Amino acid sequence: MPFEKVNGIDIYYEIHGDGEPVVFGNGVFSNTLGWVNQQPAFSKDYQMILYDMRGQGQSGKPDGPYSFDLHADDQKALLESLGVFKAHHVGISYGGELGLVFALKYPELLKSLVVCSAVSFVGPLLYNMCQLWRYVCVLGDPELFYYATVPLNFRETFIEENTVLLEAARQRYTQLEYPALVNLLDAFLKLNITDQLPQIKTPTCVIAGEKDILKPAYPYSKLIHDLLPNSEMTIIPDSGHAVTFEKPDEFNRIVLSFLQKHSS
Repeated sequence: MPFEKVNGIDIYYEIHGDGEPVVFGNGVFSNTLGWVNQQPAFSKDYQMILYDMRGQGQSGKPDGPYSFDLHADDQKALLESLGVFKAHHVGISYGGELGLVFALKYPELLKSLVVCSAVSFVGPLLYNMCQLWRYVCVLGDPELFYYATVPLNFRETFIEENTVLLEAARQRYTQLEYPALVNLLDAFLKLNITDQLPQIKTPTCVIAGEKDILKPAYPYSKLIHDLLPNSEMTIIPDSGHAVTFEKPDEFNRIVLSFLQKHSS
């Protein structure tokens, strides 16, 4: 399995396909498997760079604190070690927020940016939802974690129609390393970059699920779109927070069309 030593820790990564590089940023509790619905579509024309951030999946899980600035530094070092000095960035939720911070710190490394189901600050309702998740992670109870997270990540009909997928998630949650998830959540809860968004000149596609109750399009995605001077926005109908699972075909179509416009 491919690992790269980055900032003193082992970062797990995968490369699929060939073409202009596109780095993918995972959701907070996810890993490279979170892009299973994107891999066949994107690897036809692009070099997909999937990786687990520190604290995620197969990557190193050092003690905290973590921060989006630290994740951005890790990502820069990983890309440089792979010989990639300019890439597109596609991120969902935590990975979308990393994309925004990466665009602020290292704009010269980006060709374009896709920000899905993400926020630039943590409002009161989201703060309390994530504090619930944090306390569940402190307890380290996989069953409780499942019931605390699934209702906020997926719309009701998706939960009803995808029992096999969700049962696989339930099993995966028994393997999570919960102290690392606490560190990731602590990093998220400090996010507050709204006033810096106008500095991002990178062409950006903002995507939101119409029925996202965790990070709703209004105010979060709409605010990001309004403050980014070079952005476009799409709301995907009848989708909850986990757009890449609930509406993969729509997500892939929107993002591939956007990438094509900003590819050499």
